[in-house]
Amino acid sequence: MPNPLTLPARLDSSAAPGLLADLLARRGADLVIDAAQVDIIGALSFEVMIAAGRQWQADGQPLDIVTPSDSYLATAAVLGLSPLRPWEPAMVEKGQVTA
Repeated sequence: MPNPLTLPARLDSSAAPGLLADLLARRGADLVIDAAQVDIIGALSFEVMIAAGRQWQADGQPLDIVTPSDSYLATAAVLGLSPLRPWEPAMVEKGQVTA
């Protein structure tokens, strides 16, 4: 397993450029993103992760999100995103979002 990128506790809009830089530095290799420490994540940071997921797919490289925190999961649900693969359409059944 590759060395994971551990997301910080706060991923608001001011943290999105740093997240983008961290992701770009790892482009071209398998990537694991550890979301266990996330307390706050905003839509802009999710947009960065969505773009990264699509780029990794286009490059033919795996990108996995592991150990999502409760806050990360809750925000993904509110935004209607698949928590472990936000770049892919989420499945919505009876008001619940599933990966």
